[in-house]
Order: sequence, then structure tokens, then C-alpha cells
Amino acid sequence: MFRLADATPIATGHVREVYQHPDDESLLVKVISSASIETRWNQAPWYRRIARCGPYKDFVREFREYVTSVYVGSYETSPIARVVGLEMTDIGLGQIVEKVRAPDGRLAPTLHDWVKAEGFTERTRAEMEAFYARLLSHDTIAADLHAWNVVYGEDSRGGPRLVMIDGFGEKNIIPHQSMSRSHNAARTKKKYERMLKRTIAEAPQRPAPL
Repeated sequence: MFRLADATPIATGHVREVYQHPDDESLLVKVISSASIETRWNQAPWYRRIARCGPYKDFVREFREYVTSVYVGSYETSPIARVVGLEMTDIGLGQIVEKVRAPDGRLAPTLHDWVKAEGFTERTRAEMEAFYARLLSHDTIAADLHAWNVVYGEDSRGGPRLVMIDGFGEKNIIPHQSMSRSHNAARTKKKYERMLKRTIAEAPQRPAPL
């Protein structure tokens, strides 16, 4: 069992806390926070507590999407972060994923932070277009596609490139995106175009050369 109760998370979201893997610098451990379990599961309406895997249904959804993405994409590099497995910790079940890193070894910046630091360039556009093409070729269900769930960095599969680290997999009660590849592609196109438009709009404006 990994002991994380006294460790400090290196990232914190609305639902999960992310810790450095205690035995492998290249891996991370994602744990669902106790506050999230209480509000999103223990206090949720009965119909939201049907899942047999309880509050860990997100882990199941993401693992299924990762496996599907690899298979549908003919075993080419998936556009989503590599899911390694599950391990018990002293603060609950942990999802083990590979870290997407910046050149200095730190966590890769989100697309939002990358563009905020460097501006929206032709390289940015090319990387986003390549990422979008990978989403389509792997038939990835990008449920929450936005610039905070996508990072720019490298892992054991290569890079640097854009990688989706959160918010993937079918969330709908009726899995209509899973049932139709063309329908999923149409939904992904809308989400990508919205993310692209917002990313460009929020990029810092560079002064024109004299």
C-alpha cells in the first residue's frame, strides 16, 4: 500500500488529488478526494449511486477509453495520457498514470499555460491540429475538451506533443458517442473548434514588430 496521507499533492482538481508516485519518478497517482466522495457520491441522489464501482466509476470510464483508443487507433500512440493501473493507498484507491513532462522534468504545462507563456503561434496551431487529428483517428471520446485538460510535453511514447490528461470517456447515460463514430467525430469537432477559438482569444497579444 502506498502511503500518501502525509504527502503533499502536486496538483489538485475539483474531484481528484494528484501525487508523485513514491517509487517511480515517471508516474503519478490520482486519488479521489474525500470531500469529492462525500459530495458527489455519499450525498448524491440514488440514481447517481447506481454504479457498482461506486465513486471510482471515473477510473473505470477512463481506463475503458484508454484501452479503446489504443485498439481503435491500431496501437499507435493514443492522444490521451497512458493509464498504467490501480494501486491501494492509505487514502483510497489510486489510479496510476504516466507523467507528461516538460523538458526540465516537471509537469508539462497545460495548453492554456503554454499559450499564455509563449502566445498563439504557428507551432501552436500545428500542434493543435495534430492533436485533433489523433482524437479523430483513435475515435477518442473527449467529454471535457478544454485547454486545462490538455498538456504539452513528452512521456515514454515520445513528444513533445499535446496530450489529454483528464475528462475523456463516455459520460452519457445513453452512450450515443460510443455507438456512432461519425456522431462522436461531429461532437469532437464542435468541442475542438470551441477550444481553438477560446485559446486564440485568451492568448496574450504580441506587439507588432517595428
